[in-house]
Amino acid sequence: MEQDPAYVGVVIAILGFLIGVSKGGFGGLGALLTPLLALVLPVALAVGVLLPMLMVGDAFAVYMYWKEWEIDLVKRTLPAGIAGALAGTALLSWLPPDGLRVILGIFVLLLVVYKFVSDRIQAMRYEPRPWHAPAAGFLSGIASGMFNNGGPAFSSYLLLQRLKPRPFIATSAIYFALLNLIKVPGFLYTGVLDLPLLFSLWWVFPFIPLGIWVARITLTRVSPAAFEWIIILLLIFSSFWLFWQSL
Repeated sequence: MEQDPAYVGVVIAILGFLIGVSKGGFGGLGALLTPLLALVLPVALAVGVLLPMLMVGDAFAVYMYWKEWEIDLVKRTLPAGIAGALAGTALLSWLPPDGLRVILGIFVLLLVVYKFVSDRIQAMRYEPRPWHAPAAGFLSGIASGMFNNGGPAFSSYLLLQRLKPRPFIATSAIYFALLNLIKVPGFLYTGVLDLPLLFSLWWVFPFIPLGIWVARITLTRVSPAAFEWIIILLLIFSSFWLFWQSL
């Protein structure tokens, strides 16, 4: 699918800004990044383009929440997360483009379901089991390897741990910072991460700290309920658009 390079550049710049906004406090925006970019690029290329930008956002998030994380939770989930990320990267490079669009569309609809049930997850009467952490790590790793979006599986596990907000954000930040860093060799080996394309997008990266700054000064001025509904509607729109493009 041919796209105007200027149009694609504008979309990537907006997504760079949105990465910063999501890392600055509006975490729900993270779910939109890959599906929106996949509307103008093949899914595998969109995932590869986003990874370095996410890593820049990770660095800022880790800095802002330095050592506030629960490292034991990271140790329990990260090994299985690495295995899942390797499997997800293999699927990303192996599946055909239209098949990836359909899978991404289904995945986005699952994200919508997650947004409706996340409060119920937190209210569940939870009895920990030894396999819960590896399962959460593996599922988040697969989703991260395929679509740079392992947040729901990992966040569900953290919600059950009853963490306070700052340790919750910090633990998620360090987990995905490490997981994204570990994904780089696999992305390079499979060709998902296109280095010449990445170097041509150097101008996008300043939009990330700009987005973080905007998020920090507007976080308390936005209605959380209205923000959540905007995200849900955009997710539903992008999902059905991906289905239409795959036909």
